[in-house]
Amino acid sequence: MLLQPDMPYTEFRPNLRLQQFVECYWCVKSATQLSSFRPVFPDACSDVIFNFSAPLLYEEHGKISCNKFQSFYVGIQTAPIFTKAGGATDLLGVRFKNQGAWRFLRRPLAEFSNKTASLKELDEGDLHNLTEQMAFLPVSERINLIELRLLERLGNESQYDLVDQFFNRPSESIHAFCKANHLSERTLERKSRERVGVSPKMYQRIVRFRKASGKLSGFDGSLMEFAWDMGYYDHAHLAKDFREFGHFLPSSLMH
Repeated sequence: MLLQPDMPYTEFRPNLRLQQFVECYWCVKSATQLSSFRPVFPDACSDVIFNFSAPLLYEEHGKISCNKFQSFYVGIQTAPIFTKAGGATDLLGVRFKNQGAWRFLRRPLAEFSNKTASLKELDEGDLHNLTEQMAFLPVSERINLIELRLLERLGNESQYDLVDQFFNRPSESIHAFCKANHLSERTLERKSRERVGVSPKMYQRIVRFRKASGKLSGFDGSLMEFAWDMGYYDHAHLAKDFREFGHFLPSSLMH
């Protein structure tokens, strides 16, 4: 989940052993209710979130829904989510890299793409029980508890396989990667949907959007040249992905 920069948001680095799987821990704390819905953009990651405050509200096509889960999983996104807390905000999240959530939840993740699921129903372990234990603890102690659980699950399992290698270099040609590693494209597709939630091609597109949107802020050069540098065919190709993944045009970040 790539949150807006004006949100009361802080990130924390994970334990060294977990950095292969966890991009960061993050928290959003505010004593007052955020006045408007904020977009959360696709970032090629998925999150486990613990909510110690009011239920979260979502807005989609003018309709408002309420997430009352105290702990939940947010699958990889292919479109922005518009959300805010229904009151004071106190959230703690674990942002997983590509296959990171699958490593710990051990569930096929394709069905959770663009969805939110109760951690209690999704996870066979005791991660969801941490919400009550962490409720009145400072952020540092909350993170320590989460890391202990994740490290217990990690154990001594093998660190890498061929699919990990692809996601560590997502800009590489899918065909070339599979050919070089004697892996069928169908196998990579199946494992990508199972472990990440989307196809390898979709994952590559989201990674490229995240990289491009981060570099475009304040850019004042040629959008055509920028599109080429980011791996797009042309300006129209760049704009298409920005409309799909962000619901905005690239030019809106340049002002």
